Amino acid sequence: KMTERNEENPKKMPKMTLRGYYMALPNASHPKTDLINEIAIEAGVSHATVRNWVKYGMRPQNREHIEILVRKTGIPAEDLWED
Repeated sequence: KMTERNEENPKKMPKMTLRGYYMALPNASHPKTDLINEIAIEAGVSHATVRNWVKYGMRPQNREHIEILVRKTGIPAEDLWED
């Protein structure tokens, strides 16, 4: 999980988005697939839906799904996607 940004100097740690988090996961041992599987199961949605959120920047309409993404990644809801 991502650590909190330094509020005194926000330039020290750039904002991490959901897509950035996903892309930063290593390719070895399938952590990207594991993340998608875990979110899909917990949210009760398809793997394709989760891929749309993490890879393509689509935002869930359901607030509960956003809360799941926050829990799984440690990224604040307001930082999950680029504006």
